[in-house]
Amino acid sequence: MRARVFGLVLLAAGRRVLRMPLTPLARLAGRRTRLGARCAVVLLVAPALSGCSGSPAPAPTTMSVADRLAAVKAVVDATPSVHLVMISRDIPDGVGAVLGLDGVGTHPPAFKGTVSARMAGIMASVAVVAVGGVMHVKLPLTTTYQAVDPTTFGAPDPAVFFDPAKGVTTLLTATTSPVRGAQARVGSEIVTTYSGSLPGSVITGLLKVGSATAVYAVKFGVVEESSQLRTVELTGPFYAGATSTYVLTLDRYGDPVTITAP
Repeated sequence: MRARVFGLVLLAAGRRVLRMPLTPLARLAGRRTRLGARCAVVLLVAPALSGCSGSPAPAPTTMSVADRLAAVKAVVDATPSVHLVMISRDIPDGVGAVLGLDGVGTHPPAFKGTVSARMAGIMASVAVVAVGGVMHVKLPLTTTYQAVDPTTFGAPDPAVFFDPAKGVTTLLTATTSPVRGAQARVGSEIVTTYSGSLPGSVITGLLKVGSATAVYAVKFGVVEESSQLRTVELTGPFYAGATSTYVLTLDRYGDPVTITAP
């Protein structure tokens, strides 16, 4: 009986203890517990929020610059077709020159489009189909194509631009002392610049103009996500007494294209 009464007394005392107001120390401990929980939530949520704050730059790669450019070359060489635009800047007045082109190229090497040139002081835009090692042109004021030798005009065969062994992509692996530059957002793409130098023999072999003993500056624009080559900028002494620039832009990779001789 005494044990039962003693147990009831202890139970009543425990209930009174639970109803007692918290001491300042206990309240502080409670606040610290709640603060710790809130901090934990912030630490867990913050990384997720930072991932939504914009498109992050691609993760850095351990690939060397030379290997990166070789990988870009492989991507271009593997595409069935690509659209190419070439423009020029600072071409001296009075010289015969290829000023630009706009067309599509394929693998195996072929080209169909227009070539802009200055010949004997006259500007002309010429329709060109180059395939199977033969270049066909439709000259101004004519209605049919005729086969020509581009070397007679001091011009390159545009089909060669798409040759993996002799074309534009060989510039990627021929570049000396290449360095990785800045990234920039161009439309929806993140493009990284790579720059270096090219020996004149590479330039003259491709464009059929310039000095084989000179050194030319080159800049490549590479789309990080797809490894597509987007731009090539070549600057140097293409013509005597001047520093000129050719800029090539490549896009529309893999469009359905068929090129046949006219």
